[in-house]
Amino acid sequence: MPLSFNVLSVLAGQSVFDVASSGRGKTHMIYSIIDALQALPRVKIDNWNAMTYYELLERIGQQTNMDLLWTVEEWSMLSVYHQDLLMAIAAKVQTDKNFERLVSKGGFTAQIKLTNCNLMILICIQPYKFRKLMRESDSWNSMASDRFIKFPLVNALQRDTKKIPPKFSLPDCIYARREFDFKPHTLLTRLFDHHLTQGRSELASMRYQEAWCRLNDKSEFTEVDAIQFSALYSIYLELFPLMIKSVDPDQEESFYTGPFRIIEHFMKHYGETQTVQDLEDAFHMVSIDEEKKMSERTIYRHLRVLEHKGIVIKNSPNYILSPRYTKYFDNYRENWK
Repeated sequence: MPLSFNVLSVLAGQSVFDVASSGRGKTHMIYSIIDALQALPRVKIDNWNAMTYYELLERIGQQTNMDLLWTVEEWSMLSVYHQDLLMAIAAKVQTDKNFERLVSKGGFTAQIKLTNCNLMILICIQPYKFRKLMRESDSWNSMASDRFIKFPLVNALQRDTKKIPPKFSLPDCIYARREFDFKPHTLLTRLFDHHLTQGRSELASMRYQEAWCRLNDKSEFTEVDAIQFSALYSIYLELFPLMIKSVDPDQEESFYTGPFRIIEHFMKHYGETQTVQDLEDAFHMVSIDEEKKMSERTIYRHLRVLEHKGIVIKNSPNYILSPRYTKYFDNYRENWK
């Protein structure tokens, strides 16, 4: 499901932060998308592990009327300088669709020039780094918070690590030229409201409606399509705002890293009840008497957040995922079979 949403996002021209800890399949998902979407016409794909103006000149140069897809398989691989530069350039291109910069190369001056280009970015990021980005980066407020869908990459059905990225191909109908004239659907707009400002959430709704119709070979986006879209992706899109922490309108929002990692643990042990001791063991928390009390208080604090938000249910001394999540992933597994 996360893979299909990212593909749909690229077709919709929408950038995405995929938030997940290590070992959740982020890198393989990116490789799979790169491999499949290379077939799209007038799309240039670049995977960035570093970004400087010189690298941008070498790999991008001058482009006109192109769709650019930039991927970052792990945000922490970029230095702070590279992160800020990527965000600054992306903000300019996504806002103006144009970018120019003179770069010195071997004693000569060359020009980076993007003209009328659409830019989509897929960034994989770990929860700790995501919280740091929200709290400390100037780029977050100026660009990322209002131009990216934030997608919690949780998957209760993931089991053994796969050594080969999944293979898929786009249907032939995706290449057909067609014009759409949609109004933003209320159901989709509501899903994006906590990711984007109102104007951009409505624009995103229309873009996803068009991408959905292109992918499914349809000319109209009906009420049934909206319900199907919500049924597939609302569990993820509505999880992000539940993980946002704010205690004062005068301060920056933050991300509930601890509760999110506990959700990932429940997904990894899907179908099993968990105790506080199970969680302490999973996160290698100390077991010395006095410090153990602090560890227990920490786990209980995170679990209270998840209880309050309806994500887990307490059946003392055990905790389980709420029926909303188990019902979704049970249906997911049944359909996958």
